Amino acid sequence: MTQRNVEPSKPGQVTIQGLIWALEESNGPRILRLAGSLLGFVLLAAWFNFHSNYGFSNPEAMESAQLGRHLAAWAGYTTYSIRPSVIGLLQRAHPEHAQDVLRHPVPDLSIAPGYPFVLACLMKVLPFDFAANLVRPRPYQPESVIIGFNYVVFFAEILLVFRLARRWFDFEVAWVAAIIFAGSETYWEFSASGLSTIWLLLIFLCLVWCLAALEERERRDPLPRPGLSVALAVAAGGLAGIGGLTRYSFAWIVIPVLLFIVVFFKRLRLKMFAMAAVAFLLVLGPWVARNLALSRTPFGTAGYAVLENTRPFEEDRVERAFDPFAAGLSHLTPRDVVNKFLTNEGKILAGDLPRLGGNWVWSFFLCSLLLPFQNEGLRRLRYFLVWSLALMAVAQSLGQTHLSVESPDINSENLLVLMAPLVLIFGTGFFFTLLDQMVFPDPRLRASVAALFAAVMFAPLLLDLSGPREPAAPFASSPVRVQKTAMMINPDELMMSDIPWAVAWYGDRRCAWLALNDKGAFADLDKLGPVNAIYLTQLTTDRPFLTQILDRQYSWGRFAFDGMPRQEWPTAALPDGFPLTQALLDYMPAQIFLSDKVRWNASPKK
Repeated sequence: MTQRNVEPSKPGQVTIQGLIWALEESNGPRILRLAGSLLGFVLLAAWFNFHSNYGFSNPEAMESAQLGRHLAAWAGYTTYSIRPSVIGLLQRAHPEHAQDVLRHPVPDLSIAPGYPFVLACLMKVLPFDFAANLVRPRPYQPESVIIGFNYVVFFAEILLVFRLARRWFDFEVAWVAAIIFAGSETYWEFSASGLSTIWLLLIFLCLVWCLAALEERERRDPLPRPGLSVALAVAAGGLAGIGGLTRYSFAWIVIPVLLFIVVFFKRLRLKMFAMAAVAFLLVLGPWVARNLALSRTPFGTAGYAVLENTRPFEEDRVERAFDPFAAGLSHLTPRDVVNKFLTNEGKILAGDLPRLGGNWVWSFFLCSLLLPFQNEGLRRLRYFLVWSLALMAVAQSLGQTHLSVESPDINSENLLVLMAPLVLIFGTGFFFTLLDQMVFPDPRLRASVAALFAAVMFAPLLLDLSGPREPAAPFASSPVRVQKTAMMINPDELMMSDIPWAVAWYGDRRCAWLALNDKGAFADLDKLGPVNAIYLTQLTTDRPFLTQILDRQYSWGRFAFDGMPRQEWPTAALPDGFPLTQALLDYMPAQIFLSDKVRWNASPKK
C-alpha cells in the first residue's frame, strides 16, 4: 500500500493535522468542555427565558434601571421614582431650600449606586430602545438586554464555582458543584428579575477567591512576595466596599473578612488588616459623605429598613411618610425591633436556610461541619463561611421590609442566597467524601451514583420548565399601558401613583409614591408641590376588602372604593378641595386616572 505524501505546512498555515493535534494533545479537551458547557448554558437560558421570563416585576429592579438610564444620560444620580420620605429628608437637612427640592432633579437616597452604575455602562455600550411596542406586545427590549447581561454574569459565576471547587477539592467535585449551581432555579429567577443579586454574587465570589489565594500564600514558607499578599488584602477590602455600594446591607461582610485575617494570619497580619480596612473605607466612604451632605444620614432612607415591618410601620409606611418621626417613630420601642428580629429569624431558620439556594445540599453542608478536613485551607474558609452565614442571617432579619413580604424569595433583601454557592461546594465535597468510603464492584457504578446525585439536584428546574407556561402577572408585562399613561404628563409635571417605579422606568416621567394619608384631608399632596395626576392600579383597587379598604377610612384603597361602585367620578367621590377633578373613565374599574385637566379624548359616561 502506497503511503500518501503529506506536504509540510508553512509557517502560519492552519492544517487539518494541526487542528486534530491541538484538540487531542494541547488545550483541545479543555476548549471542547468549555464550548459544550457554554452551548448547554445558552440552550438552557433560551428555554428558561421563553418559559418563565415575563420582564421585570420587582420595584427595585425598575428603580435601578431608571437610575442607570439617568447616569447614562449624564443626569447624575437622580431619580424619577420620588419617595415622600426622601423629600422629607432633603427638606429637613436643608430647610432654607425646602420649597425648591422638586424644582430640581431629585437625588436618590434609597438605592445603592453600584448596580445602576453597571447598567449605565451597559446602556452606553449596547443599543437600548426605550419605546414600548404599542402595536404588538412583546418583551420590553431594555429589560431583555439587562436580563441577557445577567445571564452572562451567571455563566461567569458558574465558572468561578467550578474553579473554587477544583481549587479546594478535585475535578469530580468541581464538575458536580458547577452543574448543581447551574441547575438552581433560584439563581435563574434572580437573573431574570433584574435585581442586583447576580452582580453582587459575582463580587462575593471574587472576594472569596482573593481570600483563598491569600490563605494559600500564608501557609507557604517562606512567604512569597509579601507585596502581592498585601495587594490581595487590599482587593478583598475593596471588593467588600464595592459590594456595600451594590447593596448597603452587604457591607457587613467586611467584619468576617477582617476577622479571617486577624485569626488565621500571623505574618503581615496588622498590615493586611489595616490595608483591607482602609480599602473598604476608601471605596464606601465618599458615597457615605455624599449622603451625609444631602440628607444628614449615611445611607438615606435605606437606614430606616430596620424600622419597617414593625408595629407602627407596617407595609411601606416609612417610605410614604414625609416625616417618619411624626408618622409613628415616637411610638416605636426597642421591643418592637426585637420582635421583628425574633419573628424574621425564626422564619429564616425554619425556611430560608433549609432550602438555601433552591436545593437540599444544605443538609450535606451541615454534616460537613462535623468533618475535620485534612486541608487546613478548607477548614479556615469554612470558618469564614459560617461567620458570614450567621452575620447575614442577622442582617437579613433586621433589614427586611415590605419587599420581602411581597416577594418572599426573589427580593433584594435576600442575603443568604449569596452564601449558597459556597454551601453548595462544601456540601458536594462532603457527598464525595461519603462516596469514597463506599466500595463499588465496578468504577462505572460510582460515576452513576455521582451523576444521579447531580440529576436529582437539577431535576426541580427541569420539571418546572417542562410544565405549562404560566400566564404573566398583571404588572410584569405592562410597559405599554404604563408608558401610554405616563405620556399624558409633560416632563416638567409630576404624577403620583402606587407604581411609581414603573412610571419612572417605562414612562420616563417623574412620579411620587402615594403620600401617607391617615387624616382624610390629603393635605400632604401640597408638600410635593403641584401634583398634576394620580394613577391608581390594581395594587390599590384589588386590596383585601375588609382589612385594607373598609376598615381604613382614609386609605387610598377606600378613596378609590368610594367612587367606583356608583361611577360618580369625579364630582361625588372626591374630598372637598381635592385638586384633581378630571377622571379617565375608560380605565375604571380596575384602574383610576385623575388629572388636573382633560389630557385625553373624553369618553362618554357609561
